[in-house]
Amino acid sequence: MRKFAKFLLLSLCMMVILAACGEGNNQDDFEEAIKTVGEGTNEEESEDGMTIGEPEVTDVTLRLNWRFKGEFSPFFVAQEKGFFEKYGLHVDVLEGNGSTSTMQAVAQGQDDFGVTSTVEPSQGLIEGMPIKMIASYMNRSPIMIASHPETPVETPQDLEGKSIAMSIASTFTNVYPFFLESNGVDESLVDSVQVESSARNGLFLNKEVDAVAIFSTNEYPLFERELGVELTPLYLADFGYDLAGLTLIGNESFLEENPNTVKRFLAAIDEAFEYTLANKDETVELVMELFPDAMDEETALMQLELLEEIALFDGLPYGWMSEENMEDTLDILEVSDLISERYEVDRYYTNEYFEQ
Repeated sequence: MRKFAKFLLLSLCMMVILAACGEGNNQDDFEEAIKTVGEGTNEEESEDGMTIGEPEVTDVTLRLNWRFKGEFSPFFVAQEKGFFEKYGLHVDVLEGNGSTSTMQAVAQGQDDFGVTSTVEPSQGLIEGMPIKMIASYMNRSPIMIASHPETPVETPQDLEGKSIAMSIASTFTNVYPFFLESNGVDESLVDSVQVESSARNGLFLNKEVDAVAIFSTNEYPLFERELGVELTPLYLADFGYDLAGLTLIGNESFLEENPNTVKRFLAAIDEAFEYTLANKDETVELVMELFPDAMDEETALMQLELLEEIALFDGLPYGWMSEENMEDTLDILEVSDLISERYEVDRYYTNEYFEQ
């Protein structure tokens, strides 16, 4: 559709040019007119064929939902390797303190873009927040249950007779009863321990519980490195609970007023993701220079490798959001009472800024 519209516009321009040139029948006038039309479009083409107009604003902010983790590497690669600059943007990538606070900052216009999961903005819309999801870089959920190799949890049924630690009020904790029920697990046979995140980690590392609910791209490699063993992973996505993560949101007014800026922003991140996953060792060196105290190089590399496993965009730009995945997410949030109201799916997200 976009290509057709562009073709139609150029065709109309050509008709005007031919009519004008017909009056003077001057080849020089014709060539000058063609040059003027080309300059008037004021667009440039990215490496993936996207034609993007000039940015409406060039200085923007991206607020993460937490302090540095390996999964955030592509955003810093875009900043440090010049991908943002290539698209005429200066982007400040800022650490955050939770998805909810990041969402509020974007809704209030304090930051232009923010990183959350798909859960928080789905809830924020009900509260009247003027936000929209524009990309999601984990189209397979990173939420998992990790267990010790001597007490493996390979299926939900394996939880019966075992203990599991989880963080209070986390997304996992909220969907947990429904996850068990839909997979035929008797909740009364599972010892479920709800504690703060730091206590959750300690319980598992000290082997006081058999399993723990975590994110694959964050705690999983940290726990394996700390314990010196390969843990047994169980992805919720393999058992009907697939909540997309690493999602970008924007303020609706900002998106409407600055479409070319948004397109350039996403195009830069798309290229940065491709570069990051093709050059993981170089990426680790880069982010370790920026965040030397965040973690060790081996852990950062493992986090990137796990990100690659769930960033699945065959033939599509990185970040492209699936309607099916969004509908499934809303189903999970609805049945888990995490949303009190449900809208049409296009109110939650858009792929329009990926238009070819």
